[in-house]
Amino acid sequence: MEIQRAITNALTVDVAYVGNHGFREELDEDLNQPALGTGWALNGANVATCLLATHVCKPNGTAEAAGGQYSTQFPYITNIDWATNGQFSNYDGLQVTVQARAYHGLSFLSGYTYSHALGMGAGSSTQGGATLPSDKNNLRLNYGNLNIDLRHRFTFSPTYNIPGMKSPAEMLQGWSLSAILVVQSGLAWNPSDTKTTDWLGEGENVSSGNATAVTQYWNYMGPTSAFSNTGPTPIPCYDGTTAKAGCISAANTPASIAAACQSAAVAPYGGAGTTLGQLALAALANNTCYAQGGGYLTPPAYGTLGDAGTGIFTGPVYRNVDFSVAKIWTLKERYSAQFRVEFFNLFNRADFNAPGLDPSKGLNGGFGYSTSTPDSTNPVLGSGGPRHIQFGLKLTF
Repeated sequence: MEIQRAITNALTVDVAYVGNHGFREELDEDLNQPALGTGWALNGANVATCLLATHVCKPNGTAEAAGGQYSTQFPYITNIDWATNGQFSNYDGLQVTVQARAYHGLSFLSGYTYSHALGMGAGSSTQGGATLPSDKNNLRLNYGNLNIDLRHRFTFSPTYNIPGMKSPAEMLQGWSLSAILVVQSGLAWNPSDTKTTDWLGEGENVSSGNATAVTQYWNYMGPTSAFSNTGPTPIPCYDGTTAKAGCISAANTPASIAAACQSAAVAPYGGAGTTLGQLALAALANNTCYAQGGGYLTPPAYGTLGDAGTGIFTGPVYRNVDFSVAKIWTLKERYSAQFRVEFFNLFNRADFNAPGLDPSKGLNGGFGYSTSTPDSTNPVLGSGGPRHIQFGLKLTF
């Protein structure tokens, strides 16, 4: 749907709505995936050992191996990964375009988009590198803001033809200035633990020997803004009894932060007096807690899926200005020459990609901070690199 309006002879406004709904999208799933929590049956001996002071927590691998849908018929088969259809997504966007033409030498094209992209964070459209949904029987567990969700984007592209006057070699005429301003909010991201601990008790993490893995979410308490717009500065992490590379040791963690992390860890499970609350404290002791600005990210209780789901946080804001100066010489009637000086990233501003996504790796594993710029995948055509200056000469005949 689109509405256009001419405000003046030189100024037009265009307002449009764009909507898109996708269904039966490609999905990778394990047909033999055990039910969530199979390896952490609450009456199992593994849980009793986990709740001891030493917190030696290990899921029941035998129960996991036998828990698949086809494990009884085919006990020698573990994963049965196949590509099918089942994901869905939706996009809604409001687009506003303002265009001015030849107004006292000034022309510009400006656009603003407010949009929202939602979908499954697992499967072929991966969020955080996982290839399988957390639970093949409940795909909505991975439904949320996609990692392509760009909520706000504003562009402004003006061109100004400087008034000139006759002069030798046309040096006082034919000059123009152009620029492109882009400001956009960060892309969505979320913590995604796929490689280390088998939190879900499905035996479907990479460390279990599988080539693919399910998405395992942690728990988050506090304002999402505390972990949003992350840059190169790491989110502080505080160790339990197990040291994580780059994190603050348990002995050096302030008592107030340790207490807040413990409170955040047990909050989703009804407090420390429940079995799941105790399993959450055991998970915290065996891993780490990230704390910043009133936000706390803690491991889920063994056998559960955390609530820090798909696209819960927002990545770094992107701002960029490109600028150019052009000079045209007219050579007789059929020939002309244009010389340009172009500045890409005029103010040499540092912009960053989304942060590392695996919280189980600690700070040295890259979680919670950005280590690259958006142009890292394409240094020639990509945006976000350091300032570049380019000279060009164009002959027209």
